[in-house]
Amino acid sequence: MFLRYEDIEIVQLDITSRCNAGCPQCPRTGNPILPMTELTIADIKRIFPKEFCSQLSWIYLCGNFGDAMVSNTTLPALKYFHKMGVNYLWMYTNGSGRSPDWWRQLAKILNQPDDRVIFAIDGLADTNHLYRRNTNWNRIMESVEAFIGAGGQAEWQYLVFEHNQHQVEEARALARRLGFIKFQAKATSRFALSEVDEVGEKEEAIAEVDSQTQEKRDRSTPITLEKAALNFHRQAEDYLAEKNLEQAFLACQKALEIQSNFAVAHKTLGNLLQLTDCLEEAMNSYKTALEIQPEFAEVYANMGSVYASQKQWEPAISHYQKALEIRPNFSGVYRNLAKIWTQLGKIEEANEAFQQAVKLQLAQEIAPAKAAKANKESSVELKPASLPQYQNPEIPNFRKAVQEYGGLENYFQGIEINCQSQKKAEIYVSFDAELWPCCYTAQTKYAHYSDTYMTQAIALFEKYGQGFNNLRSKSIKEVLENVWYQKDLAKSWSCSERLEICALVCGKAFHPTSSQML
Repeated sequence: MFLRYEDIEIVQLDITSRCNAGCPQCPRTGNPILPMTELTIADIKRIFPKEFCSQLSWIYLCGNFGDAMVSNTTLPALKYFHKMGVNYLWMYTNGSGRSPDWWRQLAKILNQPDDRVIFAIDGLADTNHLYRRNTNWNRIMESVEAFIGAGGQAEWQYLVFEHNQHQVEEARALARRLGFIKFQAKATSRFALSEVDEVGEKEEAIAEVDSQTQEKRDRSTPITLEKAALNFHRQAEDYLAEKNLEQAFLACQKALEIQSNFAVAHKTLGNLLQLTDCLEEAMNSYKTALEIQPEFAEVYANMGSVYASQKQWEPAISHYQKALEIRPNFSGVYRNLAKIWTQLGKIEEANEAFQQAVKLQLAQEIAPAKAAKANKESSVELKPASLPQYQNPEIPNFRKAVQEYGGLENYFQGIEINCQSQKKAEIYVSFDAELWPCCYTAQTKYAHYSDTYMTQAIALFEKYGQGFNNLRSKSIKEVLENVWYQKDLAKSWSCSERLEICALVCGKAFHPTSSQML
């Protein structure tokens, strides 16, 4: 048996299939067979009667296919859930839409201590749109400020790629200033299959992969230590924000003792040394950070400030200009340059730099026209993070398991399945009013990118009947009484009739989301 009706505690809810973004790895982007539709408030009330809501601890609008922000059902649905006694509600969103007033209304509805809006923001003004395509930084910031300003509790989840890994700590600091209650970097597992496929295509690479797998296994402890270093650095930043320099020093030193090549921690140590007028030591820390991460705009800017404090104008200008080469929208650097030009009596240059600083600040560090062009023409190749502290430690386990099973197909057929939805007493309700064990199994129905997934979904409906999991014609309890949920689903986990997606997501050797929160 998958789950008994009375045991369900959590519901993932996809209230709509519509979304304003065009994220390249999303199952809805460019999907020719995905219907654009959503649940109505009548659907919500039918699917979630009071007696069912009263047993739930949590409903979250998960955004598997669509973004709840674009649905007109979202606000009345959330009001209804609270009225029916659901303990807490979460909503995931890219935040790039709706008026500030809509976000203020949302904050008033999500007014319980455990309610949350999780903003998926994967970078800063110059990088977020590279994955969250078609989104607008200015609108996101307006939404965040309106929601938090109205008393809403928000978290920032930051999916780390190679193109945005250098901004994680800067984003964390911004999250703190904006009033987010939590900032969470997320390691991606999106490249796991492609990496394994590449290995399988080249027989001569097998020995090398075995070696790499062993190396990863041998480095399992350092991966854990890298996370510890990350935690100590977060503490250092928090202490620094509180002006507790002594504790910030200690935490930063602990981070560097664990991971000596942690560029951001060397930068933070340099900041602390600069604040205590240990300028030579600060410069040494900054130089070390640049040896590890050469394109580190903030470090160049900080070094420029050290030179400026000593009235060494030429190296100060040089370092500020280098920072702007790397990050052209760095408004604070333009302000500092304006001060230097003023000191040197170059009023025209000072005015130009000051105007640029004001322009960037008012535009929230991005020129809208440039952002629109980047959204339209972006051709950045997505790659996983290259810095170890932002990599998903589950990926080496996946590679190792696939090799031990003698290939990907054998792995999918043979790996023991440990269903996370069953473990958490959780179900998924889709935008087209269907009940699935989880959002991943629901994707098989519209998986135009995978013949295997779609073939398996078609076979499922052929065997159990069209509408066997439809919640417009059946209740949740009635759907769970179907033989697939009562018997065949759990039985399939130990035989060849399993859904391949179950093996990928909940195979015992590899659970892609279990270690992604950093």
